[in-house]
Amino acid sequence: MPKFAIVGAGFAGLSVCWHLLQAYEAGDCEVTLFDPQGVGGGASSISTGLLHPFPGRLALRSWLAQEGMEASEQLLQVAENELQRPVALRNGVLRIALEPAQKKAFAKRAIEDAGAIWVANVQDLVPLAIDAPGLWIPSGITVFSKLYLKGLWSACARKGAVLDCTKIDRLAQLDAYDGVILCAGSEILHFPECGHFPLEPLKGQTLLCRWDMDLANNLTQSLIGLGHITPTEDPELCQIGSTYERGFSDAAPTPEAVRELLDKVGSFYPPALEFEVMSQAAGVRMNVRNGYRPIVEQIAPKAWVFTGLGSRGLLYHAELGKRLSLTLRDLCK
Repeated sequence: MPKFAIVGAGFAGLSVCWHLLQAYEAGDCEVTLFDPQGVGGGASSISTGLLHPFPGRLALRSWLAQEGMEASEQLLQVAENELQRPVALRNGVLRIALEPAQKKAFAKRAIEDAGAIWVANVQDLVPLAIDAPGLWIPSGITVFSKLYLKGLWSACARKGAVLDCTKIDRLAQLDAYDGVILCAGSEILHFPECGHFPLEPLKGQTLLCRWDMDLANNLTQSLIGLGHITPTEDPELCQIGSTYERGFSDAAPTPEAVRELLDKVGSFYPPALEFEVMSQAAGVRMNVRNGYRPIVEQIAPKAWVFTGLGSRGLLYHAELGKRLSLTLRDLCK
């Protein structure tokens, strides 16, 4: 019976875990997740949950967007079946064009792609937003990240997966396993075998805010401008994100980010300037330099790395995790 070790229990690690368990007959493989912070203890748990096919400043359709959306929806349904409650809001995403280049790009996207709809004035959809054009993405989903991670892990555990909070920073610690998958996020650079990858840590800070219930009732989809506002599973609370910090010296939240984030979202949704900040969080994710496609590569005879998902983790974790699990199954026969 093959034994697999997965280092990292965020979006990527849980996706690989679930798909490995699915790739084998019941009880025909063993999967252990290693993460000293537990399930979702890293950047995944503070994700504001944006999932749609048109990320990036100019809203280009992302690589593997359709496959990624479909695979992520399947995992969302796994978590919802496990918890018997929704773990996402499927009300679309609205992107507001704040620069001339965005207006031109968004208009072109709507002409070329049926999945994107041009909106001449976003106030037609969100009356309290600024007067600006935008791009309506009906397929957009807002994931309640902590709930999703909880549900997906519960489904994995029910199939026999085990969580071990031992800190792993050397492949030699996992010699007893037939396959090792590093999904360690910002900890990936502790492994010498990964030092050559073009990766950089990126710090993101987010806010959890209380908003007026009248606003909550009238803003039922995520709104993206310079920053973004996403509803949560609690109708009284929303999340605001995010900063994109390079060269940081401290991974902890910083007080000045609160004003920065409120000003960002207030620039396209003025009521946000009055939101009550309930808490602040920070996380470090790994970005691929000069690109955005995640890294999925073999780094040793029985070890692979799955990292560099950056801000598109929800779009790519399910599809690439599924593909990697099938590769592992075939190689470990």
